[in-house]
Amino acid sequence: MSGMHPRALLALGLVLAIVAGACASTTTTGGASSAPAASATATATAVAKATCAAKKVTIAVPVTPPNVVHLTPYVADAFGYFKDENLTVELIRFDGGVGSLRASASGAIDLAGTSSEPVIDAIANGADVKIVYSYAPNVDVTFAVGPNVKTMADLKGKKLGVQEPGGFADVMTRIILKKAGIDPKDVTFVTTTTAGRVQALATGTTDTAVLHIDQVRTVAKVNPQIHVLANMWDVLTDYQYAVYIVPTQTLKDDPSTTECLIRALMRANRAMYDPANRQKIIDLGVQQTKEDKDVVEATFDDLVKAKAWPQNEGVPAANITGTIKSEKDFGKITKDMTFDQITDLTVVKNVIAQLGRKDFPY
Repeated sequence: MSGMHPRALLALGLVLAIVAGACASTTTTGGASSAPAASATATATAVAKATCAAKKVTIAVPVTPPNVVHLTPYVADAFGYFKDENLTVELIRFDGGVGSLRASASGAIDLAGTSSEPVIDAIANGADVKIVYSYAPNVDVTFAVGPNVKTMADLKGKKLGVQEPGGFADVMTRIILKKAGIDPKDVTFVTTTTAGRVQALATGTTDTAVLHIDQVRTVAKVNPQIHVLANMWDVLTDYQYAVYIVPTQTLKDDPSTTECLIRALMRANRAMYDPANRQKIIDLGVQQTKEDKDVVEATFDDLVKAKAWPQNEGVPAANITGTIKSEKDFGKITKDMTFDQITDLTVVKNVIAQLGRKDFPY
């Protein structure tokens, strides 16, 4: 990948955002007309393409409502990519990746989106699931704090906003505490919903929150004293943010459905980079995220510049290895694990061979 590092671009966008900004469960089904994905830079090879019979499938989405970075399945639906695969997709919403993971492990979900940590922990403890794809390889969140926190040392004795134990916000918060040299016993963990974390921080219910860059823009409008203590992409340089997972048995019994889903989602991830799609995706983002249009626009543009959505596999070995190390250092897992034990990229590599490899590698 050429040019500025994606995390540096995110940091730049976030700084600009703060300067400028400081002044119920639903489902969807396949629908609107298809929009073209950006053209491939490599010629697709003659790899057999699975054809799915008309059927209804389910995808677990881990954030309710989604942030801009989570829009991939909504774009695939709105642009008709699922419909192109003969699939009627129901998006089952969860308030965090742990719930999404549990649904997948139970066999109740055809494909589940989640952060990587609970997946790695679950596989280490015997869960029979595999990482097959991603909607956002790199961490794009910040550790935001209220006016009573100026330095990491100030976190001692404060109320730290998290979600479920072992979930993404909880892991990010504990990583910051470890960096600060603060025992988790010396803080109070306050459980919030995904949607409620912004309001909790803005009103002082919590002193901290793990926020996506659009959420930082939103909270800065409500309370200009909120500021960023750390950008997590600086703290975690090789770290996998998001993954899609399926039960291992599904890959054996019905790989065609997984292929059809990944092909639709890959087309959606690639569609993010076509300027002709920008306005439609922004309008969809406003509808789904419930955020202000200016927040969605600025965040979408930042994420495009940072190449936040994958064009190819979306699961770099360095990121997975780095996350495994983090979880092991943290004591969340005790056994050695490898990239190949956690992932199965057979299907996504077939889809890339069909659609052609794009110009940046992850």
